[in-house]
Amino acid sequence: MVVVINDLEPQILSEIFRLLSAKDCAKLATCQKLWRNIAADDSLWQVWCFNDFLLDQTVAPTGHPQDTWRSAYATWHLGFGRYKSYTKRAIAAWQTIEHWTKALHPDIYQSLGHPATERQLDDAERLLRVKLPPSLRVIYRLHNGQDLSCDDRCPDLMVHDSMFHGLLGGYSIYDHIVCTRLMPIEKAATATMRLRHRNSHIDYGDCVQLTGSLMTCKHFMLIDEGSQMRVSSCDDDRSWDAAPPGGNDAVLRWLEAFASVLKDQLGCCHLHERMNSFGICLYPAHEPWQRVAVTKGVRVQAASIFVPELSKLRSSHDAEEAYFFSYNVQFSLLPVEEQQASWAADAGPFSPITSVQLQSRHWIIRDQTGEITQDVHGNGVIGRWYSLYLSKLHPPAAAQRVHGRVLQVC
Repeated sequence: MVVVINDLEPQILSEIFRLLSAKDCAKLATCQKLWRNIAADDSLWQVWCFNDFLLDQTVAPTGHPQDTWRSAYATWHLGFGRYKSYTKRAIAAWQTIEHWTKALHPDIYQSLGHPATERQLDDAERLLRVKLPPSLRVIYRLHNGQDLSCDDRCPDLMVHDSMFHGLLGGYSIYDHIVCTRLMPIEKAATATMRLRHRNSHIDYGDCVQLTGSLMTCKHFMLIDEGSQMRVSSCDDDRSWDAAPPGGNDAVLRWLEAFASVLKDQLGCCHLHERMNSFGICLYPAHEPWQRVAVTKGVRVQAASIFVPELSKLRSSHDAEEAYFFSYNVQFSLLPVEEQQASWAADAGPFSPITSVQLQSRHWIIRDQTGEITQDVHGNGVIGRWYSLYLSKLHPPAAAQRVHGRVLQVC
């Protein structure tokens, strides 16, 4: 039995068209009137808007409302069609970042820049004499980095609350303070030119510096035609992989990985105890990357991170590599209800703890093989004896944080 496709019910034809791409549907619409009428069904364009651009409302890339899903698709295709599969990946990463920052740090959310234009990206290419890969261009076409007040004051030595609003987070280790921001493409190009002039003895090739960081030389750089995303080490001419090399989408894989970690592992806190420094903290805030233990009503949360800008890669004239890690230990006194719930059955009658003071410390530090490299005993922590108090006015006692650093030489 031979079935002619036009003999099928319109609803069945519509379902067949729904399985096609928007591009294939547009081609079929040029063949005959029936197919053109089916392709004009706006519910089909709603499917393709989501499939290609994750759209859940009829808006243009600028945010302006559109009358139909078809017109919304047309505006997005016109602006982003050239970036193909990179577009959906970049949109997904940015949406995760937008939702997280809007809920947990509105100031960072508000700092996300408006979309960069193609002309702005072309101007950056001409200044740098570098061809920006599509995976980088599409990221900036959605958000042109961050618009922070501190950048307008002094890009390197900033004294402003917004210096802690870096999208890529930060930490502090004593007086070493880090908070990394994604620069607009114009400032990224200018910073790259400054880097080239400052270190004229180093051949940076097609390197593009994308970030700036508070009070440190921590930079993320895209090199080798977009196949490598790197983060600076303590040596001017050496850097670490920030994403597995390969392809020409390293910067997009890096952004996707950051968005995933941001959603699942990170939180916000004051990055430095002596400053108004509320920002994204790069110490993991959730298990399994943060370890948590409760003993007699005291919760201890511990996490560590690798610090690339203070670490040293092996070179031909230096046989040692130095890996620098920072740790963060947070102590908090549980509310009475939680103390009672966690009270051991064999510990006797429950007696709530209303205050506690740190008297001594004992750190056991191991290397990657499990061998103990440092066994540290001492009174207090860096000359301090932290105290926690529980009161009726403030049931969850304020947490105290302890920071430190570990240097491993290989």
